[in-house]
Amino acid sequence: MPSCSSDPSHLSVKLIQALLMLVLFMGYTAAATASPVTGLYSAEVPVEGQSAEQRTDGIRRAFMQMLIKVTGNRNVAQRPELQGDIEQAPRYVQQFRYRLDAGRAPAATEGAADSEGAARLLTVQFDGAAVQRLLRERRLPVWGENRPSGLVWLGIESRGQRRVMRPELDDSLLGAMTGAAEKRGIPLILPLMDLEDQSGIRVADLWGDFEQNIRRASQRYSPDLIVTGRMTQLSGRLWRVTWNLYHGDRVSSWSDEGSDPIGLAHEGVEHVSDLLAERYAPVGGEANLSRIRLRVSGVTELTQYVGVGRFLQSQSSVERADMVSVEPEAVTYELQVRGGIQVLEQGLALGGMIEPITDLPDAAQTLIEGVDLFYRMR
Repeated sequence: MPSCSSDPSHLSVKLIQALLMLVLFMGYTAAATASPVTGLYSAEVPVEGQSAEQRTDGIRRAFMQMLIKVTGNRNVAQRPELQGDIEQAPRYVQQFRYRLDAGRAPAATEGAADSEGAARLLTVQFDGAAVQRLLRERRLPVWGENRPSGLVWLGIESRGQRRVMRPELDDSLLGAMTGAAEKRGIPLILPLMDLEDQSGIRVADLWGDFEQNIRRASQRYSPDLIVTGRMTQLSGRLWRVTWNLYHGDRVSSWSDEGSDPIGLAHEGVEHVSDLLAERYAPVGGEANLSRIRLRVSGVTELTQYVGVGRFLQSQSSVERADMVSVEPEAVTYELQVRGGIQVLEQGLALGGMIEPITDLPDAAQTLIEGVDLFYRMR
């Protein structure tokens, strides 16, 4: 481990680490992140009844649903290394409760209703720490609560008429998208479509892919990414939707067809979730880990040391974060990262705690040997 300054006023690495443990023990809370997602380790599923057998079956289904949220991978429950753990799902339960939802009509195959026709639902809260340990042991990603928020603009064309989706007219489409986003743990923003939105976005902007106008109209919501869709009724029972995902300087496009516009809206959000999971929580084993050294300057207080350490450990791509050197106003970490340096940078951009140094001269970088990324406190 590199030695620190001989000046006794500067804390050594070991002393810093000891003080960090003390502050963590005292319950310090790091700075809030941009788009924290709650409820990652809970899930709700329909059940037939409240017998022990029905409850166990519901817990297993809730466990699989929870794993999808936490890893970001919608096929994670089919992975062979998790099959034995899914069978043991009840051991990860912290608490559960039943409730009746009068606003939800139960499907014939998914659950039972009470005498008044309300669906019976089982809500399960799982032990987050235990689930994280399990996924780490299985070399699967743990996508933290700090996730990119997405704003959705959807245009609809039916019988030759085009319009932008509005809450008072398209509640079924909105419900499909928000439901999909909730199950995948994605912070979804739906525009208010008030006078400001109606004057800021035009249906022609969506059909013409006028990116500059779309980004300008989206600024009031401060999203991390923007999703646009053009849903067109091709015939009586056939619909096509074309999607664009604007994420930083990257644009992804895809199309889908089907007879159910609600299903197409739901699948659109699912596909966005898949793309984000590939970028922020890639699935990969230990062989795919990269060692990256990150230096953060502007760290002058103990609480900042704690906050940066917690922030790095919360990154879904980071398997391990070790402090390797401490300077008067900077700290350097060695990170074991899944997915490479680009995945790490994407995650760091969401937190709002540190930012990359873009104006550091090349000569200054060469003086600090072995550092791959230079950041500073915001």
